[in-house]
Amino acid sequence: MIRQCHFHMDEDVEGVPLSDGAFEFVCTRTGHPAGRDWSWLEMPPAPSSSTLGGLADELALADVLPEVVEALGDGWFEVGLVERAYAQKDPAGFGLMVDRWGHSAWGVQLAYSATTYLARTLGELSRQGLVSYHGGVGTGRWKYNSDISWWARVPAPPWESRTSWADLLGDDPNTDPCLEYVLQPT
Repeated sequence: MIRQCHFHMDEDVEGVPLSDGAFEFVCTRTGHPAGRDWSWLEMPPAPSSSTLGGLADELALADVLPEVVEALGDGWFEVGLVERAYAQKDPAGFGLMVDRWGHSAWGVQLAYSATTYLARTLGELSRQGLVSYHGGVGTGRWKYNSDISWWARVPAPPWESRTSWADLLGDDPNTDPCLEYVLQPT
């Protein structure tokens, strides 16, 4: 946890975790009252509720997505693999997302898609401590994306243990495994 010193807003101070869950911060710059280091304690923010709102609540994604990540096994998994596993677990729910936001498997450029929605929802679950997040590079059908999300169960495993889309489904530009679970628009 990083905070700014109350007297030096340009100074980042990294908190040291204490056994009770609090963080201790100490700024060693000069200019504090009494002419000594400035220190303070903070508790981390309370976890937000697992209510995500909207379609995510309707589909119980706060419960289902951590289960999907858990079922994938040990290690990190590229977001497309989490999407695929969710689509196989709840085709109707994933279909609602695709109907609402579309999918890149349709061959059109989308500013927002079912994949984006799932990644955003997983991000919120990560902030709640229900799944682990790591940024990485896309592979396979997402290899154009130099910044893509990877997901794992909690606690986070070593980054070296990961499974990409290309590892599991290949990198053949003439086939798109997404078409197995993404219906074309009607």
